[in-house]
Amino acid sequence: MQENHNLNKNLNNLDNNLDIDQIMQTIRQEIKEKKLDHVILDFEEIPFQQEAGNPDGSPFQLDSLQQSMEYLSIRSQIDPYKQPIEGNFLIKFVKKVLRKLMKFYMMPIITEQNALNLHTANAVRQTNQYILSRTESDQMNLSEFVSRMDTLELKQSADRQEIQALRSQVRALTAENEQLRRRLS
Repeated sequence: MQENHNLNKNLNNLDNNLDIDQIMQTIRQEIKEKKLDHVILDFEEIPFQQEAGNPDGSPFQLDSLQQSMEYLSIRSQIDPYKQPIEGNFLIKFVKKVLRKLMKFYMMPIITEQNALNLHTANAVRQTNQYILSRTESDQMNLSEFVSRMDTLELKQSADRQEIQALRSQVRALTAENEQLRRRLS
C-alpha cells in the first residue's frame, strides 16, 4: 500500500516537473534549425533498411539467391482468409457479409498475384538450378582442363628433350660432314 502511495506521489511530481510547452518549443526549434519547415518527403527520400538484395553492387552470392528462393517458395501463396473473424456476434456477422460482398473483387486479384508469385518462385528456382549446374559443369571442365594442361606440359617437356637430342645429332652430323669435306678436299 505504501509503495503505491509513493509511486503515485512520484508520478504526480513527474507530471508537475514536465513542461509540455517547453518540450514543444524545443522540438519546433530543432525543426527550424534543420530547416524542415513545410517539407514533405517523397517516398524515395525516406531512409529504410533493405531486408535482402544486392543494392551496393557487390558480387553475386549464391547463398543470398538460395535464401530468396526459400523465402519465395514458402510465401508464394496468399491466403485471402488468413485472419480469423473476431468480435461479438454482430461484428462477426457484418465482417462475414463484407467478406462475401468483396469476394468478387478480391479473388481475381489474389488469384493473379498467387500465379505471379508461383512463376517468380519457379523462375528463381530454375535460375538457382542453372547456376548450380553451370558451377558443376565448370568444375568438371576445370578438372578436364587441368588434366589436359598437365598432359600437354609433359608432352612439351618430352618434345623439348627430343629437340635437344636432335640438335645434338645435327651438331654431330654437321661436324662429321665438315670432317668429310676436309678429307675430300
